[in-house]
Amino acid sequence: MKSVWSSIGVFALSILSLSGGNLLLKVGMVRYAELTAAGASGLLAVCKSPQLPLGTVLLAAQFFGMLTLFKWGWDASVVVTIFGLNYVVTALLGRWFLAEPVGVLRWGGIILVLVGIAFIALSVTPAKTP
Repeated sequence: MKSVWSSIGVFALSILSLSGGNLLLKVGMVRYAELTAAGASGLLAVCKSPQLPLGTVLLAAQFFGMLTLFKWGWDASVVVTIFGLNYVVTALLGRWFLAEPVGVLRWGGIILVLVGIAFIALSVTPAKTP
C-alpha cells in the first residue's frame, strides 16, 4: 500500500474528477438536447457540446484513480464508499454553477451518507496484499 498522503491525493483527485465529470455531462446533455431539438444531427450536436467529451475524460480519470487505489491494496468496500464524498461535491457544484436547488431533505440525505462514510473510514485496516 502506498503512503496515506498519496492515497488521499488520489481519492481527492478522483472525487473531484467524478463530480466535475458529472457536472459537465449534465451541461453537455442540456446543450445536446437544445441542438437536436433545433434540428441538428446527433453527431453535430455532440461536436457542438464540448462538455460531453471533457466530462467523459474526467470520468475516465476517476476510473483510473479507482484502479490505482485497488492496485495499492485498498479494499473495494472502502474505496467505493469513500467515493460517496462525490455526493457532497456534486451538490455544491450543482448549487454554485447550475443554480440547482438543494433542499433540506437532500442535505439530510447527504449528511447520512457522510455518517456512513465516516463509519467505513474509521474501520479501515491495512489491506493484505498478495
